[in-house]
Amino acid sequence: MTNTLPQNMRNISFIAQGGAGKSALIETMLFMAHETDRPGSRDKGNAALSTEPEEQQHGIDITSHVGHLTWKGVDIHIMDTPGYFSFLESTRGVLPGCDGALLIISAVDGLKPETKRLWKMLQEFEIPTVGFITQVDDPNAKFEETVLEISSTLNSTSTPVTVPIGAGETFTGVVDLFTGKGRTFAKGKVAETDVPDSMNDQIASYKTSLVEQIAEADDELIEKYLEGQELTTEELHMGLKRAVQARTFMPLFCGSGKSGIGVELLIESVIEYLPSPVERDTIKPFIGFDPEDEQRQVTRRCSVDEPFSAITLKTTIDRFSGKLSVVRVVSGKAGHNDTVYNSTQGGKEKIGNVYILQGSDFVQVDSLSAGDIGAFTKLEDTHTGDTLCDDKEQIKYPCVTYTQPLVFHAIEADGDEEKVSVGLHKLAEEDPTLLFYREPDTGDSILAGMGQSHIDIALERLNRKFSGTVKLRAPRVPYRETIQKQVQVQGKLKKQTGGHGQFANCWITLEPLERGAGFIFEDKITGGIIPKQYIPSIEKGIKEAMEKGPLGGHPVVDCKAVVVDGSFHKVDSSDYAFQTAGSMAFQAAVEEAGPVLLEPIMELQILVSDEVIGEVVKDISSRRGRVLNMAPKDDKQEIFAEAPYAELLDYGAVLSSLTSGRGLYVMHQSHYNEVPGHLVSSVIKGEEKE
Repeated sequence: MTNTLPQNMRNISFIAQGGAGKSALIETMLFMAHETDRPGSRDKGNAALSTEPEEQQHGIDITSHVGHLTWKGVDIHIMDTPGYFSFLESTRGVLPGCDGALLIISAVDGLKPETKRLWKMLQEFEIPTVGFITQVDDPNAKFEETVLEISSTLNSTSTPVTVPIGAGETFTGVVDLFTGKGRTFAKGKVAETDVPDSMNDQIASYKTSLVEQIAEADDELIEKYLEGQELTTEELHMGLKRAVQARTFMPLFCGSGKSGIGVELLIESVIEYLPSPVERDTIKPFIGFDPEDEQRQVTRRCSVDEPFSAITLKTTIDRFSGKLSVVRVVSGKAGHNDTVYNSTQGGKEKIGNVYILQGSDFVQVDSLSAGDIGAFTKLEDTHTGDTLCDDKEQIKYPCVTYTQPLVFHAIEADGDEEKVSVGLHKLAEEDPTLLFYREPDTGDSILAGMGQSHIDIALERLNRKFSGTVKLRAPRVPYRETIQKQVQVQGKLKKQTGGHGQFANCWITLEPLERGAGFIFEDKITGGIIPKQYIPSIEKGIKEAMEKGPLGGHPVVDCKAVVVDGSFHKVDSSDYAFQTAGSMAFQAAVEEAGPVLLEPIMELQILVSDEVIGEVVKDISSRRGRVLNMAPKDDKQEIFAEAPYAELLDYGAVLSSLTSGRGLYVMHQSHYNEVPGHLVSSVIKGEEKE
């Protein structure tokens, strides 16, 4: 495949909601292209691309997979992407490397919320798309209803190019509206079939709609059409290709991935209408910037004569075979033992082996060239999203920004902590939507993902790949403490144990500051009653004492400490003594100054459909939160709200339940507020119990 010219390549992402039949379609395509001996099945564990044990166990795709097929001299690189809610974001990571997309929609289930999310991603990355309505052979298939739903729900100009002959159990083939001929597929062969006379009116109606929409997308064609001239088949094909690549039209094909009917026409249409890497250059070229001058844009064309550059689409790590970096080569060429520059991380890497992938099967090749999707080994400091390039002709492509995780858990290793830490860091490197980090304010190790199933399957993989197990619990809340009034107190240390003693005496004034002001230290000592060299020691002692307040041992914030008086001893005073005296003074001052407990208040942006707004707003109120504003966004409502972090530890799971998986939210810390008095004791008791 690596000897193929870029104009004879197609880099296609296969996009579908879970259960739409995407895996069956890919397996049939691979079989029809003679890449496999027979169509595999994830349920039977012999699918070509769904290779993770957890995918076979749960019956879903949990990560993107790479495959390929060759059809009449054209190489199609397949990016098979997940379609279930908790794993959709990993689809986002591979889209920069794709030139076109195949959107697969079930004639049984229609459009689920996942399809709408995926469609928005395709629009965001400006990817030309062809649609395929599959599962037409199912008894519950609703072809015409699905066609209407696609146009209305996705706000897309779409119409069928093929229509089914029969439905459900009577589905026998598809009609190509351009030729008016029927096609079927049986016993591994495509054959023409008769089109029932009863379909003539339906075919004529769909054909008229198809011709009109193609003409409307092209100034020359619409002029000819309105003049009453008949458009030739070649003109229609070229008009459709221009409309698809301009993203003004999504043609719809139909069939069954399971039976293979309609799949041959689909493959041919993917090749005909979706852009090659060379055509992509004229539609949406790869534009990066100079790493040394981010204001200077740099464009790379799909040619082996251009300097080498590539985007890392995916990372896989195996404890036995090591690290594999899946890349889309944008320009130039790189191969075995070549040294490349990682402009994202800022360092050189030496390529090990080079592979073309078919799921878990690796075919070793000498190099990858412009337009190829393949894999490099031994790039230890290269991560998903990184740019690889020629050291002398550097470029950096924009990195993908993922949606914020929705579910957060604190974890505790159940056994070997090192296995757990190493394993989770490697899983997070494989999956950028899975976050593993230490929360500095509480010391918790946090595992965050896009849903509970995302977390659960990550832990299954942790156990299988790295023999690590953990216990989950709610994260600790980073409470703070502060004071309410001004006080003046003494901190005095006087010890005599024979020989030199320890003596330090200081008076400090402690006063409250505005929320978020932090800490201010001030020296008002005059006349040398405390030597200048001991003042920093007093400050150090105060800051150490601030780390644990009197209510629950939380950091003390938003206060000002002023050293106003004191005394020293020429022999017994020391830095240590004044540090201890400063700490004693601060502890006593906080106790007298009316300590209060503060909790973090989070700012929420929640995106939900109109029908669930009432439930979502009610839930926010039940969490001691308040809605600040609401505004329409696309076909949904965006709710701006704030609520205490302590009440939001399970919010991702609850929002998913309230909205049937359709709700999205982002959360950022806004400020700290005082914990209501009636809750303080329960908070402190809960922390003591924990």
